[in-house]
Amino acid sequence: MDFKEFLMKEYKIGEDSAKQYEHRLNGIIDRGIYTEESSITPSMLAALEREYKENSIKNYKLTIERYIIYKKKTGKI
Repeated sequence: MDFKEFLMKEYKIGEDSAKQYEHRLNGIIDRGIYTEESSITPSMLAALEREYKENSIKNYKLTIERYIIYKKKTGKI
């Protein structure tokens, strides 16, 4: 099961919403903010604050949180 499928099943969200999570995750990874940590770190939060608008940070933080949960549930951490 990939991240998008996990989101749709676990959180009962539609495919478009799951794609938005994937897009946010890819952006976070491409910018080097998230590099496979098993929890959100203070430096990660600081980087989110530098890179994204204040009203978007909660969505990016939630994306990381849900990706970490996905990794733990699928045994990737």
